[in-house]
Amino acid sequence: MQFSGSPGLILPGGGARAAYQVGVLKAIAAVLDEDRLPFTAISGISAGAINAIAVAQNAASFGDAVEQLEALWGNLKPEKVFLVDYGVFQGLISRKNGSASSLLDNTPLRSLIDSHINPAGLEQSIRSGLIKGLAISASNYSTGEATTFLQADSDSTTWHHDRRDGVLATLSTSHVMASSALPMLFPAEEIDGQYYVDGSLRMTAPLSPAINLGADRILVIGVRNETPSDPADALHPPSMGEIGGYTLESMFSENLNTDLERMQQLNHMLNLIPRWRRRRSGRRQIDVMVIRPSEDLRVIAARFSLALPRGLRLLLRTVGGWGHEWRLPSYLLFDGGFTRALMDLGYRDGLKQRPALEKFFS
Repeated sequence: MQFSGSPGLILPGGGARAAYQVGVLKAIAAVLDEDRLPFTAISGISAGAINAIAVAQNAASFGDAVEQLEALWGNLKPEKVFLVDYGVFQGLISRKNGSASSLLDNTPLRSLIDSHINPAGLEQSIRSGLIKGLAISASNYSTGEATTFLQADSDSTTWHHDRRDGVLATLSTSHVMASSALPMLFPAEEIDGQYYVDGSLRMTAPLSPAINLGADRILVIGVRNETPSDPADALHPPSMGEIGGYTLESMFSENLNTDLERMQQLNHMLNLIPRWRRRRSGRRQIDVMVIRPSEDLRVIAARFSLALPRGLRLLLRTVGGWGHEWRLPSYLLFDGGFTRALMDLGYRDGLKQRPALEKFFS
């Protein structure tokens, strides 16, 4: 099908849950009769940055990009992301300035990302006009701000808002590592003398990078089922591990939900303003479509939990993050069985949205 305008794509974080996004992207590729990437503005945060850069650098062949992501996520093993031998004790073994830098050593992840990044391909996608740009966000530990690293065409500009910066950069493995550095679990990444951790931590307006890149409508692929939890699940005091999982889930989802609500309110107010006055103000309505998992990913994680390394399972049992609600394990289950199940779910969910997707792109 033919599509028009400037559709934006936002891929938020979620650790291993980001595999779900690949399934949805596969469904979009099946729905559309277009070889090239159907988005012009792409924004990735945390593990979503891995998916974002993969599709952006191969914008001339969307189907190939999705196939490569399928192979990447479908063949994952925990040891390809963090060290299994002594990963959970890495913070005790490798110390910086006399203190532990993280619980897990994600050195293997750097090699994995390195092998899948194609800087020349990304530059070609931008130079040929297939995309306007790619934004990858990280949390600047040094300044306490959200920094969006932006590789884009010459018409794009940087920005500075309260606690949010957009800076031009030639995107690399370091930017993806910084964006996906799960707090406490993975070490901070140094870029130009400053330290960065997971982009979801400080990004209070996750829709903004795509809007700043000129998107006139945005598709968001979330990684959390929004069905409220059963109150019976919280009859006992939460353990440290459960609080950790709850914190990660809030970090990855609540800023996004708040920004979506804010956008709905803004669109409603703009609809009340005459069109000519709206044009004069420079404000524009941004339609947003959201696709989220139709099933609770924690339930799926429970089926594959034994794929986690023994040492990590021991740590999770110790802190109470094992055997109850499975939030924390679901972010760390970088196992092909789990990720393939998530991609299958994403594909089914995406195909169910065929009429909405066709309307979105046309």
